[in-house]
Amino acid sequence: MRYKSASSTSTDAYCAGAEIGGSLREILPEVVLLFASISYEQNFAELFEGIRDGLDGRETLIFGGTGDGIYETSQAAHYGVCALGMNSQGKIRWAAASAKGVGADSFSAARACALAALSSAGGAANFAFVLADGAKADGSGIAAGIESVIRVPFFGGLTGDDRKFTRSRILLNGQELEDAVSILVASGELPYSVTAASGWTPIGAPGNIEESESSTIRIIDGMSAQAFMKEQLGKPLGEADLGIVPLAAYSEAGDEYFFLRTPSHMDPETGAITTFGSIDTGTRVRVCTATRKDVLEGVRKSLEDVNDGKFVPAAALIISCAGRKWLLNNTGEEEIAPVLTAFGKKIPLVGFPSFGEISPFRKPDHTYTRTFFHNVTFVICLLGG
Repeated sequence: MRYKSASSTSTDAYCAGAEIGGSLREILPEVVLLFASISYEQNFAELFEGIRDGLDGRETLIFGGTGDGIYETSQAAHYGVCALGMNSQGKIRWAAASAKGVGADSFSAARACALAALSSAGGAANFAFVLADGAKADGSGIAAGIESVIRVPFFGGLTGDDRKFTRSRILLNGQELEDAVSILVASGELPYSVTAASGWTPIGAPGNIEESESSTIRIIDGMSAQAFMKEQLGKPLGEADLGIVPLAAYSEAGDEYFFLRTPSHMDPETGAITTFGSIDTGTRVRVCTATRKDVLEGVRKSLEDVNDGKFVPAAALIISCAGRKWLLNNTGEEEIAPVLTAFGKKIPLVGFPSFGEISPFRKPDHTYTRTFFHNVTFVICLLGG
């Protein structure tokens, strides 16, 4: 496998695309993973044209989406475009598919998308990367729909739009898609390792969700969701806590692995909270807390879990929550720096701050848990040569 990453912060969409395409041209990429800020929204056609021209018209599968900024080996930035070119020299069969309607039924759209991607790949895949519209999709439904079809560990995230939560885009082969989910799959020998970690620590007593509907939690242990969180935190939730102070949710026996749900809205009359992603009635939850140092500890934990020494990482793909970036109050460079230090300052690396992350946890025995939809979590995938 050959990899190369590139990025541009040019405000001219065609120039940014041409810069990306020209940088990746030398490896003759079969696939380009592309992440861009929503600031190119009026000119995505020009961005794609620039990439094609930069690649000298080479037929290349382009797969990606918009985020709350970009991550690349040379920089982390609030706006711009970044890309990872990949060339297996014909050893891997790549396929991508998309499906509309995630706003109405995320599970069904994701399942249909996964079935279409597998069909295009010849019925088998050992690698799957998923992106969905972060302004409309229920990430829990996306993860469940794909898991009903694809049996290998998969990962990805929800696309974003610079904290507006009103629109985002999937970028696929010259198309910009809304209300959609898209999956890139690969069949063939592609060594990879993926995991997730947050750095958040559960505190206080656990409670059971007794009344909920989709992403709205009404009652936890006989009290309103807000009252439960206030009791455990020692203070009421405020607007500054939205997207930041999560609940740890446990779906498997034991306390080792949990996924996070952060509040996106609070109803002052009923005491209910709405979270980024649905959560089932009966789920056991605990309030979490973290300092900035703890958030970065999550990056260290992910690096510890993902690298087993079975292969030498040749590239890295990062999906980190936009909420983590807001909490750290920077462009994301504090999360990217430890990855580059661990695997080499020049390792091709790309990624974006998302509106929700999708990933399994990697266990010490190198097996995986089921795949979860996460909030305020750091996901890393290492790709082998």
